[in-house]
Amino acid sequence: MRYLVIGGGQIARALVADIEARGEEAVVLRRTAEPVGSARLIVGDAADAPTVLAAAQGAAAILHCVHAAYSPEAWRRELPGPERAAMDAAAALGIPVVFPESVYAFGVGAQRLSEDSPIAPASPLGEVRAELLAARAAHPALTASVVASDLLGPTASRTGAVILGQVLLPAAAGKTAWVLGAPDAPHAVTAIADLSAAMLAIAREPARWIPGGNAVLLAPTGPARSQRAMAGDAATLAGAKGPSVRRLPAWLLRGLGVASPMLRQLHRQLYLWDAPSRLAPGRLVTEGGLGITTWEELLRSTLPDAAVPRR
Repeated sequence: MRYLVIGGGQIARALVADIEARGEEAVVLRRTAEPVGSARLIVGDAADAPTVLAAAQGAAAILHCVHAAYSPEAWRRELPGPERAAMDAAAALGIPVVFPESVYAFGVGAQRLSEDSPIAPASPLGEVRAELLAARAAHPALTASVVASDLLGPTASRTGAVILGQVLLPAAAGKTAWVLGAPDAPHAVTAIADLSAAMLAIAREPARWIPGGNAVLLAPTGPARSQRAMAGDAATLAGAKGPSVRRLPAWLLRGLGVASPMLRQLHRQLYLWDAPSRLAPGRLVTEGGLGITTWEELLRSTLPDAAVPRR
């Protein structure tokens, strides 16, 4: 089977690796010439409908992984066009388009998220995600959105994975982990490998997973773990001293947000970090039998330079 992967970031790279591991073909459309695995690369504009349609010829599904700078203005300006182009191509070719999705559109419902949770955004970023979900549901293309929590794994980037940059890497280096929100509040993390497996499972069996034309499904995600516990495990993995874990003061985030759009949005997302955040097992796990990467495996794959000791 052939798949069109749009984008070249941490999720797209995992998808390409999984596709190639099965002996299948990945075609990558992105705006730069940087290769992604050994996939055939098409350099082009993901918002240009003819470009996307041409790239999708012969594909069984489109896996859409385009993202933008961390601000509602950038998301609203840059994301709808590429999504619409992908959905138009999918509708024209009679194939599904599968999107990774965050918990933002569900607002405080992310404290205990299930596939029955209503869309109820509680921040500007969440409002944009809700708009994108609504546009997918309204489009005639076959669409699925796979909701994941904060991501970790071998392809995770420091800028794209908050827990990697703020918690794991500092703790593994014996430095202070400055965390968002309450250090002891359980917070779900999703393995990028599990998100990739979920997206590909849907792409391979769209009739099963998207019977109504649009579906919102939860990625396989393990039990929530506090940032303090994550930091401790990272330090143990790296043989570092027990880490100091401190909360980034909300007033500091708010103040720095005057000059930094990203920090301004992180301050508006603190509701996800001040309280527990959990994802229930969804249909992909309960009906599809997809596995969930254990925390120990996920930590080893994210910080591969050491091994988690036996307990």
